[in-house]
This record gives sequence, C-alpha cells and structure tokens, in this order.
Amino acid sequence: MVFTALGRARLLSKTVLMVAVGLFGLLVASGNVLDFDSNWTFVRHVLAMDSMEPWFAGKGLASRAIHDEKLQHLAYFAIIVGEALFGLLCFTGGVLTGLGLVLSDRQQISRGKLLYTLGATLAIAVWYGGFCVVGGEYFAMWANQWNGQMKAYAFITFILMSLVYVGQAEGEG
Repeated sequence: MVFTALGRARLLSKTVLMVAVGLFGLLVASGNVLDFDSNWTFVRHVLAMDSMEPWFAGKGLASRAIHDEKLQHLAYFAIIVGEALFGLLCFTGGVLTGLGLVLSDRQQISRGKLLYTLGATLAIAVWYGGFCVVGGEYFAMWANQWNGQMKAYAFITFILMSLVYVGQAEGEG
C-alpha cells in the first residue's frame, strides 16, 4: 500500500506517541518494582483508610478499609502487573505500527493499533477504574492525605486523547 506524505507523517507521529506511551507504562511499572516501598506506602494507606484528612467524618465509609497486608499486597501487585501489561502492549503496538510504516504494510499497522488500543484500555482500567473509581470513591481517596486522583486523571486524559488520535485514519480526507 502506498501512503501519501501526509499519511506517512501521521503514522510516524502516531508511532512515536505509541512508543512513548508504552515506555511510560513500562517505566511506571519498573519504578514500582525497583522502588517498591514508595508507592506501596501510598497504596497501603489508601486501602487501610488510616490517613484520612482531619475534616473527614465518613465513619460509614471506614468499614470499607482493607487492613489485611496480604490483600493490600495483592492489590499493589495487580496494579504493577496492569501497568506493565499496558506498557508492553502499547510499546509493542508502536513498534508494529512503525514496522508497518517502513514496510507499507497496512495489516501490520492494524495489528499495532489493535495492541495499542488494548493497552490503552488496560491503562484506563488501572488508572480510571482502579485509582479514580475504586481508590477515589470506594476508599474515599479524595479525603485521604495520600490522594493520587489528579495524577490518575492526568494520565487517563492523555491516554484517552492518544487513543482517539491513534484511532483516526491516516488519509488526507
């Protein structure tokens, strides 16, 4: 398949973006492994609900707290695995899309975009589903001294925007 110059430039732009987003996920996951305690402390406090802001009076929500360290570790490992898989899928999708660009292989580009879409969907599950919905609302992270909601929203906003961009056709029309 022959691409126009604009189509090739768009594919190159998408490839760079996909690889960068994938690297982000891989770096976040590896950071959580290499410096395990930093984010482990965050996750533990959010799940235990033991560092709520002094003004928070949500005694009814406190019954949701998870104090079992094994369950807390399970949740943290699930987050790390989700981040690693997200990064791997997005990075691989970017590499396949770039390879498809070099080879002018539309099928390879489609495979790359498919992997990226799956990876970005997993990122949405981790940061929106996990941090914003479960952490933010179920465990009332919004009232916790360890509130990571704004970072999660920033990640998801960018990933959603990249998903829309990557999903667009490369044609000039």
